[in-house]
Amino acid sequence: MKDIELKLISELMKNSRRSDRELAKAVGASQPTVSRTIKRLEKEGYIKEYTIMPDFQKLGFHLLALTFVRLRQGLSKETSEKARVVAKESLANSHYEIIMLERGLGLNHTGVMFHAMKTTLHI
Repeated sequence: MKDIELKLISELMKNSRRSDRELAKAVGASQPTVSRTIKRLEKEGYIKEYTIMPDFQKLGFHLLALTFVRLRQGLSKETSEKARVVAKESLANSHYEIIMLERGLGLNHTGVMFHAMKTTLHI
């Protein structure tokens, strides 16, 4: 992967809502080059989607944790449901709650779970 492609992906991860002109300035390339590169990265599957990252602190969460998971292919509906029940029960008596589950690829994992603490722990 070329240096400009890596810089561009890095900048998009920071803020994917910027215009191609702003991205061009950030990576030190022309706007047409950035536009072409983004289209190619999308077509080749390096960029799968654009999404948001909410401000969890403004939403009232004080501590955020990410858990990366790797799921086996072809889990039965029964096994999937059992896993949901176990996860829900294990968090029922804790200070944490699952606020988002997302499928995705990376770090040899197939998904990520965001969980957060609603109240501050007093230690």
